[in-house]
Amino acid sequence: MTLLAIDTCTERLIVGLRSSETATDRWTNLDTREAGGAGNHSLDLIEAVRVLLEGRRPDAVGVALGPGSFTGVRIGLASAKGLAEGWGVPLVGLDNLAAMAHAWRTLVPVSEAAVLPVIDARKKKFYGALYSGANELVPPSDRGPEAWVAEAARVWNGPVALSGYQGGLLAQALGEALPAGWSVLTVHDWAPGLLDQLEAGWREGRSLPSDAGPRYLRLSEAEEMLRSRNG
Repeated sequence: MTLLAIDTCTERLIVGLRSSETATDRWTNLDTREAGGAGNHSLDLIEAVRVLLEGRRPDAVGVALGPGSFTGVRIGLASAKGLAEGWGVPLVGLDNLAAMAHAWRTLVPVSEAAVLPVIDARKKKFYGALYSGANELVPPSDRGPEAWVAEAARVWNGPVALSGYQGGLLAQALGEALPAGWSVLTVHDWAPGLLDQLEAGWREGRSLPSDAGPRYLRLSEAEEMLRSRNG
């Protein structure tokens, strides 16, 4: 069994490999923030895959469908579709926010807090989802800082850990409005969670259709402009 997971949704490129030959996970993270953000993953992704596979053909490919950078999400999905089709293997859709929550639970296995993995959505908003253990309390959505506080308070009466890739940015945006009991633990590596999802999807025979699209939680700027022009 050899499984390849890809996430290009944020400025951190995640390419993960799980192989039964060694019974261990291997993954590589290439942070391209200084090279121009998630849109630059098109220059790095295929080489990272080549280096990690070392000539092996995977049994399945998994790709994060978003949320995140519109360009980054498209790069990952298009590349993963091409790789899976070329190898003739299934393509499985992955949830990057759930993988970030999994990474937090690995670091903090005993906690009463719910976890809110966060990705900067720009325009003073943040992508996120709220989890208590394996239970999804708030589905993936796009909200402003105060709206996240209000929604978390509506469904959860307890501490909240801001985590994921950019939880600290949400805490900074809240400033003195950060509720008591809320904490921050940034997660930079969520490859294991992606690989767990990929393995489960592969074993259960879940694969994306050829016309599958990305998971956008709001319209892109181009779509917003088009909608405003059309009234």
